[in-house]
Amino acid sequence: MDDKLRILKKVPFFQDLSQSELAQICQSFNQREFKRGEYIFWEGDPAGWLYVIKEGKVKVVKHTASGKEMVLEIITPGDICGGGAIFSETYSASAKAVEKTKAFSISGQNLFNLLGKHQNLAKGIILYLGGKLMKAHEMIMALASSRVDKRIAALLLGLSEKHGSSVPEGIKINIRLTRQDIADIVGTTVETAIRVMSKLKKQGLITTDSKKIILTDREKLQNLVAEDS
Repeated sequence: MDDKLRILKKVPFFQDLSQSELAQICQSFNQREFKRGEYIFWEGDPAGWLYVIKEGKVKVVKHTASGKEMVLEIITPGDICGGGAIFSETYSASAKAVEKTKAFSISGQNLFNLLGKHQNLAKGIILYLGGKLMKAHEMIMALASSRVDKRIAALLLGLSEKHGSSVPEGIKINIRLTRQDIADIVGTTVETAIRVMSKLKKQGLITTDSKKIILTDREKLQNLVAEDS
């Protein structure tokens, strides 16, 4: 199967399209490459393009008034970057390549043109954006907690839903996530992130395999998130 078609099939709002419809849509996507540390777009830029990551890793960030980066999301192959190109006039955050990254891009105008031709695509995008809104609300609620262990547990649960696969030990998160990545996303220091991850491991809630995290007791992690602060 063509690389472009294989990657685009992973996009949630393309999954209900027929093979011929998806093959037609593929023609509107072009491949682009970004160096490590290069910004794909900046917050406030016109939201002209939507990207589907083919290779590499991207972090979506907001910059504080002091210039500090606040990581909102880690994006990996098969994920969408720049969803603002669907309905927004400007990007609400910046996107930075953490490592050398390849992506397939489509202009917002071309995407709108496709919406008029493919009813299932329009429905898929609405459901996708609704799901993203719910996840964002859940993450905001988790981050509102002052307890770092609850925030990290919520992050791991969310990643397991998005990037998880079943293994004998539990659910493996199929992306490489550094302790610095975790610290940046939940808003803590890397030292604290290391300490909390070690604690979760000792409690038997998580383990690691080839530098990937496995949730060994998802139910207890969910109970941890639901605890009163």
